[in-house]
Amino acid sequence: MEAVRKVLYIDGDPEYRAAAEAALNHGVYDCRFCDSAEAGLALIDENAPDVVIVDGSLKDMPGEEMYMRFLTDLRFRSKRDIPFIILTQNGKTDRSHLYSLGFSALLSKPFTTDKLVEFIEDVLVAHQLKMGEVNCWETIREAKDFLERVVESSADAIVTTNTRGLITYVNRAAEDLFACPFEELIGKRASGYMVNGASELLKISALIRKRNKVQNYRSLLLRKNGEQLGVNLSISIMRDSYGKPMGTLCICKEIDNDNFSEYDKNESDRVTAVVETAVAVNHAINNPLVPILGNAQFLLQDERMTDEDVRRRLRVIVKNALRIRDITQKLANIQRPVTKEYLKGTRMLDIEAST
Repeated sequence: MEAVRKVLYIDGDPEYRAAAEAALNHGVYDCRFCDSAEAGLALIDENAPDVVIVDGSLKDMPGEEMYMRFLTDLRFRSKRDIPFIILTQNGKTDRSHLYSLGFSALLSKPFTTDKLVEFIEDVLVAHQLKMGEVNCWETIREAKDFLERVVESSADAIVTTNTRGLITYVNRAAEDLFACPFEELIGKRASGYMVNGASELLKISALIRKRNKVQNYRSLLLRKNGEQLGVNLSISIMRDSYGKPMGTLCICKEIDNDNFSEYDKNESDRVTAVVETAVAVNHAINNPLVPILGNAQFLLQDERMTDEDVRRRLRVIVKNALRIRDITQKLANIQRPVTKEYLKGTRMLDIEAST
C-alpha cells in the first residue's frame, strides 16, 4: 500500500486552492488548505506535514517571511527538515536568493494540476534522498568524532605516516612520548625520530611488505631533546577504499630503558637458539629423507611396476616427502623467527611468517 503524503497548501487565491484540492483529493494525499501565513504556521504545528506549498504573496505576510518565522520559531525545532515549495508569479523572482534561504523548490503560477502533482512527487523524492545523505554524513561524523576521542584518550602513542614515510598524524600521547608538539611532528620524516634512522625504517618496511604488519618490534626512538627512548612498536598498513596502501599506522609503547639492553641480549640469544635448532632439524630430517624420496621416485619410473594401487601409494609418499623437503629448506633459511599460539599456553614456530 502506497504511503500517504501529508500536504499543506497555503494560498490566498481561492481558485488556486480549489485547483490544488481537485488535484490532490484522493487517497495518496492527506491535504490541508489555508489562506494565510498565521493559519499555515498553526497547521504545521498541529499536523507536521511532509511538504508545505506556500504562495510568495500572502495577505498577512510574504511567503519568504513566513518561512523565516518557521525556521526561527522554537515550536518547529523538530520540524525544520520539512521541505517548502514557494509559488511565484510567472517565475519572476530571485531564485538563487530563495534557494539560499532554504526553499526546496520554486513553482511558477499559473500551473496545471498535473504539473502540481508531478512537482510535489519530485520534491518529496529529492528530499528523501537529501535526508538520507544528511543522515549518512551525520553517522559518519559521529563515528569520526568517536574514533578521534578514542585515539586522543589512548595511553599509547599513535602515529600515522604516508607512503613516503612522512608523519601525517600523532595523538597527545605521541606528543608526550617525543616531547614535541603536534605542529612540529606533522610532515617530518619518521626516520628522523629513530636512533638508527633510515636503515631501520627500510628494515621495518621490508617486514611490513612481507607480513602486512609488524608486532612487538623493539626499537630506540629519539626525543626532541636528543634523549633515547626504548619502545615497542606495532605497525600495520593503512589502505584506502580501493585497497591501495596509503601509509602506516604505528602504536608505540615505551619500554624501560634499563631493561632494553638486557632485552636485546635475551632476544638475540633466543633467536640464535631457534635458528640453530632449525638448522639441526633440517640436517636430521634431510639425511633420511633423500633416500626415501629417491627410491620412491625410482620405483615410479620402473615400467615393471604395474600395480596401480602400489603406484598410487608411491605417489603419496613422493608428494609428502617433497613437502617435508620444502619445510626443512625454509627452516634452514630462517634468520628472524616468528611464533604463534598452538594450544592454550603453548606457542610454536610460524614457519611461513618467519624470515
